[in-house]
Amino acid sequence: MTNTSLKPLLVIIGVNFLWGIDFIAIEYMMRFMSPAVFTLCRLGIGAVLLLLACFLFRGGLHIQRQDMLHVLIAGGIGMSLYFTVENLGTGLTSASFSSLIMATVPIFGMVGDRIVYGSKITPLKVVCVVGSILGVYLLVRGEPMGINMVGLAAMFAAAILWAFYIVYTKTLFDKYDLLTLLTGLFVAGVIVQIPLTLISQGITHAPITITPMGIFVTIATAIVCIIVGQFGYVFAIGHLSPTVVSAFENVLPVTTVILSIIIFGKMLTGVQVIGAVLIMAAVTMIAIKSE
Repeated sequence: MTNTSLKPLLVIIGVNFLWGIDFIAIEYMMRFMSPAVFTLCRLGIGAVLLLLACFLFRGGLHIQRQDMLHVLIAGGIGMSLYFTVENLGTGLTSASFSSLIMATVPIFGMVGDRIVYGSKITPLKVVCVVGSILGVYLLVRGEPMGINMVGLAAMFAAAILWAFYIVYTKTLFDKYDLLTLLTGLFVAGVIVQIPLTLISQGITHAPITITPMGIFVTIATAIVCIIVGQFGYVFAIGHLSPTVVSAFENVLPVTTVILSIIIFGKMLTGVQVIGAVLIMAAVTMIAIKSE
């Protein structure tokens, strides 16, 4: 393997390791604030830092007028709604469970490509989808205390939102450099998230507890897990095949499960381990056959 191909491979492994850690951080932070507030805090930090970088290196944020609505919708879906729903689902279930549900994203992406771009779905892919559904069933069935159905629905919604975001944003990556586009997406996310958070807090009156550790986790994950993760992910998909990228995305749930055992002492049951293996095997097979 050459150094040219090794670098993006190490990057995609690192990105999914960071995203695995992020699920642990989300589960921890849901004890102190609502999903919407946590999302707004992290998007706000990210938007400010990226705007500063954009003005420093690009002389400002330059999004063409005809693309502004596209960027607003993409940022609203992929940054605001996705992270809010992901936070909600993780808070109501667990980091391990939610990360394994998110492993099904390539399946939803396959369906999205079929709907939007007319990509072919082979019989083998159908079998993989069925296997993934069976895996999810075993995850839910194997939960000792029963699964929170709202949390489960939220995680499936998050997977669908992220898959739609990837498909919907494809054309934008061809028109803008990475810094400009991510800055625009973060700013759009904040614009959508502010009223969403105000409405959410007005309905739930969820308490907000500020602690030094909470501040550290919020700032650190905003910079490392979200900003650095997004840059690394886009860099990797620009240098690796979809097969490799999708296969190594299985690092995410593995990381989360291991850290959940170490930090929270939460272990998957035997039935859930079988379900997890089915999901990751189905996703990997879909990636290989999509090459």
